[in-house]
Amino acid sequence: MAEKEHVRSYTGSSGVLAMLALLLLLGGAFALSASSPATEARAAEARAVRAPDSILGRPIYGEARVKRYARSIGSTRYILRTIPIYYRLAPRRGLAPDVLIAQAILETGRGHYGGDSRPWNMAGIKKGGRVGDAPRDFERPRTPRAGVRMHINHMAAYTGRRPIGKPHDRFYDARAAQKARGYWVRRISQLGGGVWATDPSYGRKIRRILNEMGQ
Repeated sequence: MAEKEHVRSYTGSSGVLAMLALLLLLGGAFALSASSPATEARAAEARAVRAPDSILGRPIYGEARVKRYARSIGSTRYILRTIPIYYRLAPRRGLAPDVLIAQAILETGRGHYGGDSRPWNMAGIKKGGRVGDAPRDFERPRTPRAGVRMHINHMAAYTGRRPIGKPHDRFYDARAAQKARGYWVRRISQLGGGVWATDPSYGRKIRRILNEMGQ
């Protein structure tokens, strides 16, 4: 009788283990089926170091190198204070922080703001619906973080990413315009010629800054 009890207990344990193994297998299969090709592609982009012309992916240049470069070209505090924030926030949307900082250096004249845009507007972003170039036509973020978040959200509008928090009004204009073009921006070279900027050499200027970062 004791021997039969032992056998029954052993086979019962084996059944439980087999059931747990089956559930684990089914759960893994469900997770694989639930992940779409688009989700997997975005995850791969976020893991990969960006190509030289790419806006998406991990940065080629680290935060310390970018800070050294920014100081070497005489950037003001409006650039230097935002660099850590770019490295903290941009990866949340799969955007490369070194690309956005290079763009901010170009747009703000190394943070000296010689045009109509004012701090902490990091990329010359206008208010929703505005077409003029007077100072009142441009957004005026109150803090470095607000300025960086607005810049990231504006690029998210062109690249088909979700904004971080509630976006600025111009986000919706940019998103609608890019949808009308029928594609999402993926490369720095796509930003000029009337997409982000009218200047056809806009992308080359950003790439030049990025190349200087690596020297």
